[in-house]
Amino acid sequence: MSTQIALARRSVALPAMLPESVRARLAGRTSCSERLPATAHLVPGSARRHLRAPAPCTVAEWAERHRRVTDGAHAGQWRHEYAPHTVKIMQTYSQPWVREVWFLGVEQSGKTNSMLNCLAWAIEQAPGNVFFLMPSEDTVKKMVSGRLRPMLTKTPRLQEALTGRADDLALDQLRLAGMTIYPAHANSPAAMASWSARHVFADEVDKYPELAGKETSPIELIRKRTRTYRGRFKRFFASTPAGRFIHAGTYACPQVWLKYLRCPHCQELIKPTGEHLVLPEGATPEQVEVEGCSFACHRCGALINETERQQAIRTGAWVAIKGGDLAHPSRVGFHHHGWDCLDISLREIAGAYLRATRPGSSLADRIAWANGYEAVDYVAEHADRKEEFILRLRDETMPRGVVPEWACCVLMIADTQKRGFHYAAWAVGYGPECPTHLVEHGFVERFAHLADLGSKEWTAPSGRRVPVLRGYIDSGGGTDPNHRKHSRTTAVYEFCRRNRMWRPVKGNTRQDQVWSSKQIDYYPTLSGKKMPVINGPTRYMLQVNHFKDELADKLQIEPGDPGGITLHAGVGDDYAKQMCAEYSDEAGRWICPRGRDNHQWDNAVYLRAAITIEGLLNARPVAPARPRPVVHSKGARL
Repeated sequence: MSTQIALARRSVALPAMLPESVRARLAGRTSCSERLPATAHLVPGSARRHLRAPAPCTVAEWAERHRRVTDGAHAGQWRHEYAPHTVKIMQTYSQPWVREVWFLGVEQSGKTNSMLNCLAWAIEQAPGNVFFLMPSEDTVKKMVSGRLRPMLTKTPRLQEALTGRADDLALDQLRLAGMTIYPAHANSPAAMASWSARHVFADEVDKYPELAGKETSPIELIRKRTRTYRGRFKRFFASTPAGRFIHAGTYACPQVWLKYLRCPHCQELIKPTGEHLVLPEGATPEQVEVEGCSFACHRCGALINETERQQAIRTGAWVAIKGGDLAHPSRVGFHHHGWDCLDISLREIAGAYLRATRPGSSLADRIAWANGYEAVDYVAEHADRKEEFILRLRDETMPRGVVPEWACCVLMIADTQKRGFHYAAWAVGYGPECPTHLVEHGFVERFAHLADLGSKEWTAPSGRRVPVLRGYIDSGGGTDPNHRKHSRTTAVYEFCRRNRMWRPVKGNTRQDQVWSSKQIDYYPTLSGKKMPVINGPTRYMLQVNHFKDELADKLQIEPGDPGGITLHAGVGDDYAKQMCAEYSDEAGRWICPRGRDNHQWDNAVYLRAAITIEGLLNARPVAPARPRPVVHSKGARL
């Protein structure tokens, strides 16, 4: 008897009642339709029910029928009414042409539960290995024990996919019939290696490190896990914004959706902001959180209270703000802010808005409003230095290479690059004011060129020769281990060991001391082993934030005032741009945006450190020796 049987799309354990020959024929199959051999008539009807393909459905339909929520205030059967905004997100994940979904939202806005619904749907409708990526190892353990394992064991529909073996629900892997869930954390590239996956779920991606170890970003690493599935994979990224991946990734999608409310008075779609809040004159955050408030519809001007806002959320709609005309986008982003979240009250939103906008508001309050309610990256307000601000320091009477008469010495500074060095020669004066003048700057390719610059004597207008007191060179390893652009540390150390007037320096933002020194006894190598060295150089570790603050203060001094900075007449726009590359944010952290060159800024920072290390702030000019008086006397002649 020849019978055509459609095998289940979901992977389930084969019933024990099947004969061994039939089990061998069906083992490992997840979805097919073929003619079975003559032994097919031995398959009982109960086994045939297990092999029947489930009816196709979307994620939203599956969740409403089968998903059991095991934790939180809404534990029990999944109900769309608790998070109506997640329905379209889950429907989008179900679309066969969608490869990536990005969900940008505030805390407690249903991000993780939406991912779990998509994961549960995939177990039945589109089985394949799954990577579930979390920020840290601790959060992985909490996700497995608190969310994943209870969902699998307490959702009746998913119990069919369990193998029945206790060790298959271990912490490192959750093995189901025909597929495996791999929990991993973003700090370990090894946790994301070796295995391929059809589905990738990455939760709280803005809490991931920018680089996974010494490799690329965790986002790119986890994307590579789906290569072998080609056009059949799906990825889901979700997070509250914190200035890393989620906001940029969401708005980089070809199609982006923003959630709007529907005014209960005029039925127009509205996007409220903090400026639409209707607050009493002089209201405080504490007062609003107790008494409540309303906001105005910017379409009809009607006031909307908390009850009407709940209705506006439920009747609201997603609006495509980018790529709305695309019929089959492969990547889709969703932006959901606190105004559209049923679990966030209007009085809470108003209190957070007042704290963030009142005079003297703290940085934490402004970040909390941007990330936790508007669901956007917080951008600190800062005043960039302008190129004209730097070029005003040029002294047109001092050509390139000429040292001022007041100079006591010249300090050479070099910023190490992957190839070559950006250098600067600075003339330094005496005393606490310690004026400085940029004598020359440029770029050289080899260490030998730096050695020549260090042995050079510079000339003042009177013809007086001023030697180089010392040279300070960047150790060449970068200040942030997560952003190692290059590493020439061993070569720099060896250059300084052979040329004792040069000293290696390295920036640090964590140390308490302004500067510290250490004798180098070992050189780093590419293999990670340490190579011992005899009579190694002394490396100086600098608290760079301190010296950057000092440099910023020095740049404020007007030309001609005591203790200022002057530049030679040949300084151009490129130098001025580099001196304007970095800025200090509201937390006092110095930031250099990507794509900006800051080589001469770094050199000027190292100069401030060199002046402190050399003790030039306490130096005094040496008075010329007075000639001894000549005594003319008869006694002396005798």
